[in-house]
Amino acid sequence: MMTTAIEDGRFNLLARLLSELPMQILARYIPIILTALLLSPALAESPPRSTVSMDDLRAFTDAWGYIKEHYVDEVDDRQLLQAAIRGMLSELDSHSAWLDSERLRGVEEQATGRYGGLGVRVGVGRDHLEVVDTQDDSPADRAGLKSGDRIVAIDETDLTEINAHEASQWLRGNPGSRVALTVERDGQSDVMEISLIRELIRRTSLTHELLPDGLVYIAINNFQQTTPDELDTALEAVREAMDRPAGLILDLRDNPGGMLDAAVAVADRFLSEQLIVSSEGRSDSQSLTFHSSPGERLEGVPIVVLVNQRSASGAEILAGALQDHGRAVILGEPTYGKGSIQTIWTLRSGAGIRLTTAHYFTPSGRRIETDGIEPDIASTDFSPAPPMPDDDQAQPDELINLAMAFLVNAERLNQGARANSD
Repeated sequence: MMTTAIEDGRFNLLARLLSELPMQILARYIPIILTALLLSPALAESPPRSTVSMDDLRAFTDAWGYIKEHYVDEVDDRQLLQAAIRGMLSELDSHSAWLDSERLRGVEEQATGRYGGLGVRVGVGRDHLEVVDTQDDSPADRAGLKSGDRIVAIDETDLTEINAHEASQWLRGNPGSRVALTVERDGQSDVMEISLIRELIRRTSLTHELLPDGLVYIAINNFQQTTPDELDTALEAVREAMDRPAGLILDLRDNPGGMLDAAVAVADRFLSEQLIVSSEGRSDSQSLTFHSSPGERLEGVPIVVLVNQRSASGAEILAGALQDHGRAVILGEPTYGKGSIQTIWTLRSGAGIRLTTAHYFTPSGRRIETDGIEPDIASTDFSPAPPMPDDDQAQPDELINLAMAFLVNAERLNQGARANSD
């Protein structure tokens, strides 16, 4: 027993020393390090808690050696080690992943809704970026960039098939820094040279609109830190416009999710002292329940939630909670079925890992992962109106029209019920 404790202590000491090594050294000498581990008596005795044998580690070092010695091109040790980490994570599930420093920064920007940039949304062309739209009063908007403009060079670097996909990241940078764009526009023979200064861009996650018949439309395109406050602002604008809406259409179509806390906070606005969602993981810290606080906004106002196959994660949590408590009718398509919690850890190298740590369940105990949320009314039961010939105007959203008709009829039924009770 004493020998085992001593050898375990040596193994733990070696592990701590390895954790302090810079990535460059660790990558370069990993075969030697693994060989040392193989010769460790602690591993030779294979404690019951370990499922990795000496043969497993020998296989890894052999594979590493074959790649380094025989692969057709010389392989960088650091890239090879990162590939090993990516492989470990990708084998777990489709949501766990290795995040290089650029992807990690993108995740953080998505969570906060803020980034240094130009306020322009672009699509990737073969050898250019095409402007989709610009955010109001952003550097791109004030510079006059328009939908359809083609960005063909950034800071005098021409865009090509090779670099076009990564070029959208070149538009971002520290607020106050300058970037030069070369832009082509249909109908103009000369290219435009535009110099812009990046600013802190605040991306909104929610839009709202007042509809006929006293109805309100709110669309949430993702859940970020600012979403609950954006919802409060929208609901306050509704309160100022009308005493009591006849109904609310909450559009979660194409909403991929986002921050759990934000989705829970939105559900809290429409539920009072009820379970919103629960999670189950391997540790107690990942097995949690989330409840709404007393009181709700728009109490008694009927709600229709719109979903589709791209509604996922936080959108499914919100839809599932409102459905289970009978607070809303769900209209649309079965949702994606992404009901798991990913926790992100930043690594010493500046990169990170995203790891699935728990699964979500609706208040009634339904598993969201793979199962998704089934709508109360399937949109496939209704045929959209055929488009008018030679009509260049955008066609009406048939699902919104269906939701409006449902809510108007519900309000009429409620009015009739109240009249009969009087």
